Amino acid sequence: MPSVARVSMRCFAIELISLSVLACSANAFAAPAAYPGTLSLGNGPSAPAAAHTAVVRGTVADPSGAIVPNAEINLVDENGAVAATIHSDGEGNFQLPAPAIGDYTLIVSEAGFDTVKTVVTLGKQTAPAVIPMLHIVLPISTMATTINVNAGNSEDPIASESNGDTSVMSQEDLKSLPIFDNDYSTAMSAFLDSGSAGTGGSGLLVDGVESNHATVSASAVQEVRINQDPYSAQYYWPGRGQMEIITRSAADHYHGQFNFMFRDSALNAQNALAATKPSEQRRVYEGHVTGPIPHAKNSGFLVSFNRAEEDINAVVFATVAQTPTNPDGIFQDNVPAPTRETEFSTRASHQFGEKHSAYAQYSYEDWNGQNQGVGGQALASAGYTDHYREHDLVFHVDSTLSPIMLNQLSVVLEHFRAQNTNAYDQPQVNVAGNFVGGSAQNDSVNTEYNFRLNDTLTWTYGRHTIKAGINVPHLSRRAFDDNTNALGTYTFAPTLAADGTVVATALENYANDLPSAFTQNSGVSRFIYHQQEAGTFIQDQFKLNDRFSITPGLRYDWQNFLAEERLSFSPRVSFAWLIDPASKMVMRGGGGLYYDRFGGGPLLDLARYEDGARRSVNISLDPATEPAEGCVPVSDCVEVADAPANLVKLMPDAKVPYQIQYGLSIERAFGKSATGTVSGYSVRGADRFRSIDINAPTPESDYTERPDPEYGRIREMQPEGTFLGNGLDVTFRGTVNKYFTGFGRYTWSHFESNQEGIGWFPQNQYAPDKEWANSGWDRRNRLGMYAIFNRESVANLAVGVFANSGAPWTVVTGADPYGDGLFNARPDGVARNTENLPAYVDMDVRWGHDFHLTQSKDEESPKLGFSAGAFNILNHENTTGVNTVQSSATFGDVTTVAPARRIQLAMRFEF
Repeated sequence: MPSVARVSMRCFAIELISLSVLACSANAFAAPAAYPGTLSLGNGPSAPAAAHTAVVRGTVADPSGAIVPNAEINLVDENGAVAATIHSDGEGNFQLPAPAIGDYTLIVSEAGFDTVKTVVTLGKQTAPAVIPMLHIVLPISTMATTINVNAGNSEDPIASESNGDTSVMSQEDLKSLPIFDNDYSTAMSAFLDSGSAGTGGSGLLVDGVESNHATVSASAVQEVRINQDPYSAQYYWPGRGQMEIITRSAADHYHGQFNFMFRDSALNAQNALAATKPSEQRRVYEGHVTGPIPHAKNSGFLVSFNRAEEDINAVVFATVAQTPTNPDGIFQDNVPAPTRETEFSTRASHQFGEKHSAYAQYSYEDWNGQNQGVGGQALASAGYTDHYREHDLVFHVDSTLSPIMLNQLSVVLEHFRAQNTNAYDQPQVNVAGNFVGGSAQNDSVNTEYNFRLNDTLTWTYGRHTIKAGINVPHLSRRAFDDNTNALGTYTFAPTLAADGTVVATALENYANDLPSAFTQNSGVSRFIYHQQEAGTFIQDQFKLNDRFSITPGLRYDWQNFLAEERLSFSPRVSFAWLIDPASKMVMRGGGGLYYDRFGGGPLLDLARYEDGARRSVNISLDPATEPAEGCVPVSDCVEVADAPANLVKLMPDAKVPYQIQYGLSIERAFGKSATGTVSGYSVRGADRFRSIDINAPTPESDYTERPDPEYGRIREMQPEGTFLGNGLDVTFRGTVNKYFTGFGRYTWSHFESNQEGIGWFPQNQYAPDKEWANSGWDRRNRLGMYAIFNRESVANLAVGVFANSGAPWTVVTGADPYGDGLFNARPDGVARNTENLPAYVDMDVRWGHDFHLTQSKDEESPKLGFSAGAFNILNHENTTGVNTVQSSATFGDVTTVAPARRIQLAMRFEF
């Protein structure tokens, strides 16, 4: 077998033998393939007329190389009929006779793995030529894929999911790359496109099911993907807007991994805004164990855990009143903000006969953080404690309904509870452009009971691979105990003259107790509401021939936020054309319609404020007319109980926002097994939500009187916005040679819009369409890359490089000339997002080596590994926030920065 495996790189990956003659012929290795997209077996030189029966044989294994026994192998003819069936033996081998010559499809399936489909052409064979055995690798996944084997490569180059523009982080990458705190999801988020995310944010799929978080720890993750199938109707989000996490399956032999990571401030550089370097430390304990369940045949288990203890500090960099000892008024502080996180999951799987397998999994997460919300201009008094706890119960069933039909069903039950508690109980104080203090005013408890369902049927018929299914990401009951802003918030703004000059700064008005606004919530505090979302899809990947495939699909989505809008049908289509089989040059293109979803935020706002059950008031004050002694407390000047309440409404006949994405790409293989891709895409968004105060003070009253004095702000959520975007990606992934492997992407993109989301207000409520400008997620240049040099050598080095154009930001005056209490007015003639933060540059490196603990050097032998990583090794000061208030003395100054250089040490034991 080893010698055959070595030869298979030159020859076909399938063996045709004569049942009557068992001898092998070396001439077989000189026979060229009929076509790289199809396995053409036989049709050799002329020979005597007596034909021999063709036999297809090979071995089935999983991605780790472990054999897969009892996998179902079917030989299907052109009409979709099963010509022969067999199961792999205890060593993963199979030998399948074909009844006649012709075109067949070899389908290999096993519960818990992707289905692999191989197109095979069996010709007349009169000589006992031997072609190397097929070594089929079943990818671990929850969704079946179609793979066409050619020349030793088990990937179909024209399958829609074989997109070369995909960013993939494998389990081996997770062990080798510089991943800070083992947080692979944050690391991979650099490859997401924020322009493709919906109102509810980017998508996260865990084993094919939408999820709040990964349900296993990092070492139990098999693979992470972004943009694998960008125009598939199977998914709600565009490919660039979602992350897919594939977890490990329970193994049939005992295997485990334990990781310990440590970092300490003694090894780190000092934060650029910190007056002194505080003492900090981070400890992470993580691992998993998997194997067969004792005394339970065909059963396995997977247990994973993660414990993270972080003692860090939030860096405050604010402006306060000047004093003789602090003449510039700069206030710096290091505020302890420790966090603790515990994650645990356990899974039990079982094979029920030959056609069905299932697993049940329980996951638990507990996260606690103190002094959250502190940092930058937010003082320690504005912090709060956040405690989050989640339970997940997952049931998954794989059913091989027939040799050409696979059904995969997942049911998830979730419950979470999130509680925020103020560090101080007193009114909040917001001094525009200077500091936020007093209190967080964030007391609340949020709970949810949620049901998720995902069912996908895959049917392979001839040249068609048809997928259909239903998705229910949310069928939830939510409760919110709302004590936010119960003690009120004072806003101190600058006083400006008609020409914009500063009469009194915000700090001066604060010192004199002259607020510009006061807000407060009261009344009903407990709210029950429901979030319901469902979708269904069908798509057909049709191979017209071995060089061209097209995948049309249709998706329908429904949500109770816009329950009356029932026309959310999303047509999508993609194609792939194999231009040059030798270089694997493929052109891909596609497009589709994607409707928006909103999460629970807008539903909660309607539950609280649509009928005024939660009483929210917004009182505008004028420091120029307030008494000399000021208006703190506000009851000295205004009777809060008499103030009109605010409301929140949904625009009548509101439409579901959508975006249209389309693009074209060219990919080509290079090096040992690498792919380079150049792709261009465009995005058009319509009916995007924004918020408008439809009861804002009128221009006729010089912005002092509301049209309906019985109410304060009436926020109406309106689908009236648009955005436009274009992008160009240059990507690579794979192994160039034995010294270099990795993946990366450079993106040039530009996005413009007239809104920034459902909670965003224009500066003038009577001119909402005069807001066209660069969007808040506009980044002209983005680079993300992970690379490993000399992976197998002790002299290895892994590198991560991330560089982006600075994020845009908007100049504001800090005042409220429109009287609506929003304080988002800009200087005359200044558009949104006219300024940009400095460029972001981050370089991370890691060295590591595994030492075998026994004389055996194979992959399964126990190993002890050590590594050291440096994050932001260049110690580049990466600005994340600036003072945007023009009237502030520190306008444009940096207020927050990303962490300075940090060193991470790690140890891993694997068996």
